[in-house]
Amino acid sequence: MAGAGVTQQVQQRVQDGIAVLTLGRPPGNALVPALRADLLAALQTALADPGIRAVVLHGAGSGFCAGLDLNEFGDDEGGPRLPLNDLFATIEDAPKPVVAALHGAALGAGVELALAAHARVAQRGTRISMPEVTLGLIPGGGATQRLPRLAGAQASLELMLSGRAVEVTDPRLAPVFARITEDDPRPAARELAASLADGAAWTRTRDVTRGLSDPAAFQAAVGNVAARMRAGGSAEADILACVEAAQLLPFEQGLIFEQSRHDARLALPETRAIRHAFTAERRAASLPKTAAGDVPVIRTVAVTGTGPRLAGLAALCLASDMDVMLLTATPKQAAGVRHSLQAALAEAVEAGRMDPGARDDQLARLLTLEGPGGLARADLVLDTGTPGFERPMALPSSLIWGLLDDATDGPGRAREAGAAGRLLRLRLPTGGPAARLAEVAAPPEAPRALSWAVHRAFSTGARSVLLSSEATGFLSDAMGAALFGAALSLLAGGVPADRIEAAARTLGFAQGPLRLIDELGAVTTLRRLRRTFAARQVPEGPLRLLSDRLAGQRDAARALAFHVPAGQALAPDPELADWLSAWRAEHPGHAPGWPGTDPALALHAALVNEGARLIAARAVQRRSDPDLVMIRGFGMERTRGGPLFQADLDGLLAPMRAMATLRGVSAALWTPSPLLDDMLKNGERFF
Repeated sequence: MAGAGVTQQVQQRVQDGIAVLTLGRPPGNALVPALRADLLAALQTALADPGIRAVVLHGAGSGFCAGLDLNEFGDDEGGPRLPLNDLFATIEDAPKPVVAALHGAALGAGVELALAAHARVAQRGTRISMPEVTLGLIPGGGATQRLPRLAGAQASLELMLSGRAVEVTDPRLAPVFARITEDDPRPAARELAASLADGAAWTRTRDVTRGLSDPAAFQAAVGNVAARMRAGGSAEADILACVEAAQLLPFEQGLIFEQSRHDARLALPETRAIRHAFTAERRAASLPKTAAGDVPVIRTVAVTGTGPRLAGLAALCLASDMDVMLLTATPKQAAGVRHSLQAALAEAVEAGRMDPGARDDQLARLLTLEGPGGLARADLVLDTGTPGFERPMALPSSLIWGLLDDATDGPGRAREAGAAGRLLRLRLPTGGPAARLAEVAAPPEAPRALSWAVHRAFSTGARSVLLSSEATGFLSDAMGAALFGAALSLLAGGVPADRIEAAARTLGFAQGPLRLIDELGAVTTLRRLRRTFAARQVPEGPLRLLSDRLAGQRDAARALAFHVPAGQALAPDPELADWLSAWRAEHPGHAPGWPGTDPALALHAALVNEGARLIAARAVQRRSDPDLVMIRGFGMERTRGGPLFQADLDGLLAPMRAMATLRGVSAALWTPSPLLDDMLKNGERFF
């Protein structure tokens, strides 16, 4: 084997006249501009070398290619600097055969890179996906034209419209891959490349007709999807149109059609918002570089307390591949938790969301402790605030104590349990609108590695974990105080409840703030609002209405402020309007007249102001965290990007004008942060 040359991010090795070009940009070999330029240069060099008969493309590390880096599509970037189609045309038009050798994963443009090659070899277990649709985009490197030529319309649409990963052994992909290997695909790819070179014949993907050979079946697949699709204008509709164009248009015109649809979607506000949300989620999922090698691994979790919440916490940990130990006040309570969990898992199996083997594995990893001494075997304790401990325990120094009860005194609980210096405040919702957001608030004496360990254990694609300090509190409390405080101010000022809820929906919330208060628990929400207002030493004015509304309700766990039960759902309380009229008459000091500001603008202004306050106070790790809180914790649509992103999109002038009017209603909510004043004066944006 001989080395022929190396560019900055592409390595070349030549053996028997076959050049293997390896993408070397860990961790995912994303096709950033520099890598594309290096790959193009390496290809041109290899194709011009008379000693090289064929080329194999391969990815270093654990996967083939992760596609494009979304940061490349920032507002000031003007899109990819070296168009993908220029690179892929060089591969497809190459005078020597080019074979792609895939392993691990290939995503988006990484799949399109492989489709541009003349043949593909993949290791068994390799997964490919076209996730563009989940970002409001469509493929932009020829996938809608090449994949249908290989695999037909049905398989192509299923892959591109779902965004889900599929294994290369999926029967639908059989026409795409020439060979599937058990081990490293490079030897088989070199062999195939040599065979193609020796035969001096290979077919470019654009010239393949197998997937187009049955026009009626192709159109039937397109028609079936079109019949089930929502109205035009969506990314799905654009993908469908492009796949249909693969049959109707010549290849080059099909590429132009795809590119025009791709570029148009790239500029849409909702697409930009989805990319912003995706980037915020991805950044929140990453630990700081300083955390490398310094993070404890959580394998066993002890869940302590009473009540139905324990089953949800146990299920969350078991689903995250952690062993669970239960510590309850009585054996009967532990049996109840196990029974609830068994019922939930049985329902999941019945619905096809889980196979019986996974259910049995989870139940086998659920143990019951006879006493608090067993907590020493845990890596993490999830403490709901009960039961109490007679004396401090001898706990290992590596154990993390996570206090889930907001009302329990943290330092006192740490002393009681023997967990001083290792206690974190956690919020781990197991259901409802906030289930996709977990939070860690660390006191100053807790080592940072403890927070990082919890982050790593519970951060998933479906759940974001945000870190903050105990002094700052949970970010969801801060942003919730702005949303709920503004909604209560509107309600006290005479704005009808249904108009407030509708205003929130125009901002992208699936549920209005009054519905969220009851969904999250009205008593719990009031307690959190009071704590947040008290920490800032601001008047509780907007909270008086909620407090009075809940007064006299005996069952705090089921107390509703603005709704009544309607079977398994909630319905607006028909008596609310009359109660509010009487309340305003009785408490004129707490019901200042509403100045007429549009309710949606008032809610948005309060959220923007709170986000700016958190940023200015350095209470967030990233500027995008307030937006992520609203998307993952309060149900704001990803197509809106969050309140700060919307402020960038629409400008700060309207929210600032609204604050100038509304600060007299509630100075705590609508007095502009100095950061906003500076941003408006200097023409700056959040992102």
